[in-house]
Amino acid sequence: MIMKIYKYSLTVLICVHTTNDYYDNLLLKALKTLENQTYKKFTTLIVLDTCWEHKKPKIINSNFDLNINFLEKSVRNGLHDAKNFGLSNIDTDLVAFLDGDDLYINNKIEKQLEYYETHDDVDFLGTQSWVINKDDEQNLHESCFKLNTNETHEELSSILFGENVLTHGSLMIRKKSLDVLGGYVGDLGREDWNLWHRALNHGFRFYQIQERLYIYRLYTGQER
Repeated sequence: MIMKIYKYSLTVLICVHTTNDYYDNLLLKALKTLENQTYKKFTTLIVLDTCWEHKKPKIINSNFDLNINFLEKSVRNGLHDAKNFGLSNIDTDLVAFLDGDDLYINNKIEKQLEYYETHDDVDFLGTQSWVINKDDEQNLHESCFKLNTNETHEELSSILFGENVLTHGSLMIRKKSLDVLGGYVGDLGREDWNLWHRALNHGFRFYQIQERLYIYRLYTGQER
């Protein structure tokens, strides 16, 4: 079967701060879901944000069938700084995000690239999400947001200033839009919501695919 090549190039950005085996193993599970994507032509950029010395060798020795690049930060200045550090080293048309403790459904990337192929007017493209409880990957639960809600730009722009109805890790964003906005700012725990507000104020357009293509893991967050 010949894989379709889409017109936009893509980098998946993962920013991690881990200092133990537990979080390393979650990251390996996350990377496995990238390896299992139905669309393969993308780059994975991992920002190691003051991680312990075992993490990079563990990833390399896992021999993932992925095009992985690494950046290392020796000083931790918050998640927004790690993301901006990664973005400053990305030159693809699109940027997707994956938190190091979350997972992708195996056709997530392909579904979003298919959408972008025919929607040049959309700048920020999310998907609906599943949630799982910590170490229980077998039982997917619907997020608190029902399907066929928070879909169009008009719907999203009317609600995002009052409620964050997007899962950051599900987003695929045009890199030029992030460049115009100057990336993320240090709004602790609200970096994504802050970005949505600034994007809407600037006139960028949003859409959310009504399929649950991202898996958000509960109760494993770390202070960043």
